[in-house]
Amino acid sequence: MNKKTTYYILSVAIISVGIIYWLKTKLSKFQRKVVNQSNLEVDKWIPYTEIDTETAIIVKDYWNRGVGLNYSVNQILSADFQDNNAWSAAFVSWVMSVSGAGDSFPYSATHSKYIIETTNNRYNKPEAKFKAYDTKEKKPKASDIVCKTRSGTIASYGDVQQGDLLHCDIITQVDKDKVIAVGGNLDNKVKKVELTLDSNGYINEPNYFVLIKNKLWWVN
Repeated sequence: MNKKTTYYILSVAIISVGIIYWLKTKLSKFQRKVVNQSNLEVDKWIPYTEIDTETAIIVKDYWNRGVGLNYSVNQILSADFQDNNAWSAAFVSWVMSVSGAGDSFPYSATHSKYIIETTNNRYNKPEAKFKAYDTKEKKPKASDIVCKTRSGTIASYGDVQQGDLLHCDIITQVDKDKVIAVGGNLDNKVKKVELTLDSNGYINEPNYFVLIKNKLWWVN
């Protein structure tokens, strides 16, 4: 092998590594929209909780545009409704909808439904843009969705049942040792949470077991 050929092969290899790194770290237009919209919602909620009329109007839109349910403001403000209708999945669905996911995301009022569907996507729909993995299989990226069990629910990757009590957040920032994520219905509002990463860059938090990778690039 002459020097010219060796130089060409090395150049191609370096360029290929650079492209792979760029694809792993750069956010697409859609992914940036997801991150920006999530952060904007946090700012909206700073002075409020779900018992306020101002945010009941916002939650009404989460339900309506996110999952197609048309509750009134008075319903949303009632204590009985709030006790029996968690809106965190509607929030995630709303962010995906307003960011332009279209038919790519399986919108649902329950986290379990879209976890089940995106897990199925992984194995049966190679063209799907949202696929679920165990948190120890994939490293998080901003705009991915991370999910955990709650209220004593026992679930694991690949063993989620419709109706399981779960919670999911949207990752908006990835640092060396932690991620920042945004979730709905956390302390009755939209807020940020901080999740620890292990030394290899995987989510390392109790009860968090599913990472839904967002691979949607092109939106209008």
